[in-house]
Amino acid sequence: MTSFRFLVLSLILFISLRCSHSDVAGNRYLNNLKSQENCSRQLSQLSDRKAKELKESRVLPPAEVKTLEPLSPQNYDTFSKEKKLTLTTYNVLNLKQMVGRFEPDINTGVRVKTKPEKEKSQDQIEGVAQAIRELNPDILVLQEVEGEASLGNFAEHDLQGQWRPLIISGNDSRGIHIGVLVKKTIPLRFEYESHRDEPFSSENHPSLKKVFSRDFPVLIAKSPKGSEPLFLLAGVHGKSKRSENKQDPESREIRTAQAERMVEIIQDYQQKYPGAPFLIMGDFNAEVHSEPEYEALRSFKLKDVLDLTPGALPIGDPGRVTHTFHPNGGSTKASQLDSILIAPPHDNIVLKAGVYRYKNPDGSLKPIPKTYAEREQNPSDHYPVSAELDLQKILSRN
Repeated sequence: MTSFRFLVLSLILFISLRCSHSDVAGNRYLNNLKSQENCSRQLSQLSDRKAKELKESRVLPPAEVKTLEPLSPQNYDTFSKEKKLTLTTYNVLNLKQMVGRFEPDINTGVRVKTKPEKEKSQDQIEGVAQAIRELNPDILVLQEVEGEASLGNFAEHDLQGQWRPLIISGNDSRGIHIGVLVKKTIPLRFEYESHRDEPFSSENHPSLKKVFSRDFPVLIAKSPKGSEPLFLLAGVHGKSKRSENKQDPESREIRTAQAERMVEIIQDYQQKYPGAPFLIMGDFNAEVHSEPEYEALRSFKLKDVLDLTPGALPIGDPGRVTHTFHPNGGSTKASQLDSILIAPPHDNIVLKAGVYRYKNPDGSLKPIPKTYAEREQNPSDHYPVSAELDLQKILSRN
């Protein structure tokens, strides 16, 4: 990219010099620059190219890329006749190990560990695994995964090896990342691209240099027979509302910047791969539908899959709750912090969507927690969100 910019600037300078001295060098360059009009046209064309190149460079190249090749590419023809593709997003509240407690250093603002990590209870781990097995997604995006080893162990032992792990380390100082599990039977090729290095600059947050608190990784799904994507999924874990910064007490400025950069990254991929559906899946740590920091996503016309399913529940309905917060001495707040959003114009590919509910040992549904103690009995403080997509419509677009 740097060499291209240097070449463009050099050409502009070259043509400018020739045009400004055309009375001396006219005969020499008569075949190439017959008039000042030609000079202006060439300068305009180069300027347009430069402007386009600068516009495209708003997004950095991926910081890291991993690939996952299909185990059985010969099964693609059979897969291509399936009717649906199931996606799930799930914040698992640390997958296998609680990473400890972190507090900001009073001088630097950098978070440091104040309480050690501890193993998550086997009952909670099994509760997470049970939810995943019941939902049985083709692709699962997880938040709060404490590393590659943890995700691999969970996939192999707790999920009996039915899903394959894919993870790239992000920016979180506690070591929690966004991970992906892909059903072994899915005969697609996946490219997983990290955008953890996207920059951030703010007077209110002088020590923060990267916009994404964890990452905004993009999973590109391709047929084993072709190079163009069938669809793209981005994982989200937005900045939490915890903040000791008096200028940004709920970290809204950070989440606003994250939302704006998400839109730029989506647009970048849509320009590269027009026609491929793009979905965003994860824990936004704020209500996407109403809170001001996510205005950029709403303006971009991203739609929640829960709004696109037949008999959709209205915003604020208890059936859409994905998280409960229980402050000391305060009232419980139930919110939809987790969403699967789909970028225009592909909102017609959603067949079904919903929020999973945990179950009692007898199979009955547990109520949404009213207290912190009740929430602690669940495998996670979040509930998974799932969507079934029309696979035939996805494939017909490619």
